[in-house]
Amino acid sequence: MDTVREPMREKRRGGSRVEVNNRKCRRCFYCVQLCPAKAIKLEKESIRIIEERCILCGNCITGCPHRAMTYQSDASAVKALIESNEEVVACVDASFPAFLELVSPGGFSYALKALGFKEVWEGAAGAELIARPYRQLFAGDIKNPVISSFCPVIVMYIEKYLPQLIDNIAPIVSPMIAAGRMIKKVKGPGCKVVYISPCLARMGELDSDDVADAVDHVITFRDLRLMFAEAGINPRNIAEATFDGPGSALGRIIPVIGGLNRSLGHSFDVLVGEVSVAYGRRRAIAALNQLAQGSIQAKFLDLDFCDGCVDGPFIEREMGVLGRRQIVSRYANAGFNHATARMLQKLQKDFEDVKVTRTYQAGVEKLPDPTENEIRNVLKKINKLPPHNNLDCRACGYKTCREKAVAVVQGISEAEYCLPYLLEESKRIYQQLEKSHKQLQQSLQELEQAQFQLIRTEKLAALGQLAAGVAHEINNPLGTITIYAHILKRSLEADDPRLEDIDLIISEAARTKEIVQGLLSFARETKLKPGETNINDLIEETMGLIVNQVLFQNIKIKKVLQADLPMLFADATQLKQVFLNIILNAAQAMAGKGSLTISTSHEAGVITVRIKDTGPGIPPENIGKLFNPFFTTKEKGTGLGLAISYGIVERHSGKIDVETELGRGSTFIISLPVDGKAIGIAAQANANGLAANQNINTGRRNYGKKNSNH
Repeated sequence: MDTVREPMREKRRGGSRVEVNNRKCRRCFYCVQLCPAKAIKLEKESIRIIEERCILCGNCITGCPHRAMTYQSDASAVKALIESNEEVVACVDASFPAFLELVSPGGFSYALKALGFKEVWEGAAGAELIARPYRQLFAGDIKNPVISSFCPVIVMYIEKYLPQLIDNIAPIVSPMIAAGRMIKKVKGPGCKVVYISPCLARMGELDSDDVADAVDHVITFRDLRLMFAEAGINPRNIAEATFDGPGSALGRIIPVIGGLNRSLGHSFDVLVGEVSVAYGRRRAIAALNQLAQGSIQAKFLDLDFCDGCVDGPFIEREMGVLGRRQIVSRYANAGFNHATARMLQKLQKDFEDVKVTRTYQAGVEKLPDPTENEIRNVLKKINKLPPHNNLDCRACGYKTCREKAVAVVQGISEAEYCLPYLLEESKRIYQQLEKSHKQLQQSLQELEQAQFQLIRTEKLAALGQLAAGVAHEINNPLGTITIYAHILKRSLEADDPRLEDIDLIISEAARTKEIVQGLLSFARETKLKPGETNINDLIEETMGLIVNQVLFQNIKIKKVLQADLPMLFADATQLKQVFLNIILNAAQAMAGKGSLTISTSHEAGVITVRIKDTGPGIPPENIGKLFNPFFTTKEKGTGLGLAISYGIVERHSGKIDVETELGRGSTFIISLPVDGKAIGIAAQANANGLAANQNINTGRRNYGKKNSNH
């Protein structure tokens, strides 16, 4: 058997016949599982049909649960032909009784003519015509198994994926092509032939120039159903009509399993392996692969991609395939009568000059075979190494993780389309987002603190200038008042009742002087005089100044001082003032009884001093005001001590935090950097009056946000 291979052909239509509506697509990848040709490509945002690889089996269209797959229909072109009064002839596939179910063939013919078709022929007549060349083929010396050319999906699959089997395909046209040429012989080449098919692959069959002359358009039974509905035609409710053209008998049985073998009329014995019948996607492809491997020795392979044409994807009936087979079989049996032989002889004679041979071609380049290293790289990317990580869940559309990796290397899939991988990636991304969110929150808090610090620094600077002016203006009259009060006191007798008033004047003047002095201390921001300082020694010196005061007689003092603290580059005198202010405030808050704990520690270049009391704690509404000038809860306090302390720590590039809990006490936390450079910079900035603008990030506060129950 010699088969001529034609040159590469071009499609008569542009674009892929199978189309994807990516708005409906839910990326379930079920279509990938259904596609036997690896013709579906997974891309970043869409799924695309690889046209040159598609064999038009229709599995993806009928199997998609979301109806995201569809096809380009010729129905509109056919309707346009009918409306233009062209000579349009309908040729119906032999499976049409399975589409009609309970409608008589005569009623179906009448319904098609009601749509506007001039004549209606049976495609089974084409099967009768090609029976003779098949018998002639098998009458010769068959060296290789012959594959039937009836199913266009099988033919396209071989052309594209098993080109080594092209010479095994029977070089004989399908019943559709034979019937189309029969119609044009009778009606003339100018008539238009429309083939009504249960599948899309008949459209693809017309792409071959070798058979393109036979049929002008192919529509599916699905298209026909819509055309009937639009025209308001119900085939069940109209009159009978006969089919045009020659009759058919044996050809009517080809849509059912084994029907082809019977219609050809040969005597091959299935029992001895002369005929191999394989219907259905998996079985048919398996048979082809076995033939390519040389494990099948049959003379004839009757293959159909569907479970017979009665199970074509676009017949679309609720009745199961077994019921449809029975309907077709009954119709075929009804055509067998005493006149059948004579009718077939006449058909063969009338159409003996109709060309029934054809050629085939190899149509697709083989996808590259990935190296083992390329496969491993993909598996590693999607966390499928080692092998026990392979779930083979098929959620991506491929049977195994390895098969998926091969598809990625071949460029028809994306590594990211792996459900377990996506779940792990989603978890990782969520964790990253959560971490970023926390970092963002922290940065926002720091920004708010920096903004607050800037505003406070600017306010304090303005307040300092005001305080200095006020203090200067008050000092002179205050001194005069004090002098004259003393003079007046000396001029009075010891029993003069006015002495008490004068003493009050002197006392209040002294208190006012103290306030003025505090104002001056706050306003001046005394220049730092840093040097090597031992914090522990500084605390001991501070405690030595106050421990014997009456206020501390009933206070238990505990010191937890880290022994190996590094030396601190700082102004010892000013830091001593800070410690003194905070310790005295703590003692006053405890009303002279309770527990005071002072601890020191060092970590990451920062020395931390904690001063903890057992006082009443600080109310939440007061926490943000602690370091504001003139804020005090004491009856006779100036409200400047903590403000001055805050400024001193800030000039040391440090910060003061406070942790507090009502009823359990407060802890003031002073953090100071060991690095003398930072302190030197801060000191110089303060000396130049630039602290407000250049050191916004220094001395940040945390008012009671740590370990607080408020």
